[in-house]
Amino acid sequence: MITVENLVKRYDGYTALDGLNFSVEEGDIFGFLGPNGAGKTTTIRILTAIIKADSGNVVINGHDVFKEPMAVKEIINALPESNGYYEWMTAREYLEFFSNLYGEEMSRQEIDSLLEAVGLHGKEGHLIRSYSRGMKQRLGIARALINKPKLLFLDEPTNGLDPKGRRDIHDLLMDLNRKQGTTIFLSTHLLDDVERLCNRIVIINYGKIVRAGEVKKGTIEDIFFLSTKEGML
Repeated sequence: MITVENLVKRYDGYTALDGLNFSVEEGDIFGFLGPNGAGKTTTIRILTAIIKADSGNVVINGHDVFKEPMAVKEIINALPESNGYYEWMTAREYLEFFSNLYGEEMSRQEIDSLLEAVGLHGKEGHLIRSYSRGMKQRLGIARALINKPKLLFLDEPTNGLDPKGRRDIHDLLMDLNRKQGTTIFLSTHLLDDVERLCNRIVIINYGKIVRAGEVKKGTIEDIFFLSTKEGML
């Protein structure tokens, strides 16, 4: 689903990404980990065709991200770490607006079902300005699912959620992956999210990959802290 080769990105002389190489298989829930400033968000912005790399190659589902960005955007969606919401809208109006942008023209019943799936049943007609941080996070996930993406990028998807909310989102993502075959690219600081959801991980630090492999239960925390310990790089 994703092939990344020798990816490099620099900002004013600072190397944010220093030759990344990794792949994501169709059907993976892929964990992309690293401390703050490691290069995670920059990588996601490149993979979702928001910014361009200085060098390297990225292919998603057979499409070159740099040469065919629109073809890539048709099959992906993303929940960025920072979301902008039109707070004068209701949740239902918000999803109706985005469904029209995507050309999906979802019915009210379909929109309400999507809101129910992310735990916002009964809140469809409430103004977004009245939503808590966790409720907005749920709404952002609903928005990211409107076009039924083959590949879903999530940057801190359970940020701001209580334990029950996190479990609900875990269940939703696992259902998407198992029942609809959605490939999920997950960036998070919550290592128990990774351990519960992901089958494969990459850990980056200072723009370089320091560990990659399959997820083994009960080992993520130790692997993460050993891999990102400055003395080991």
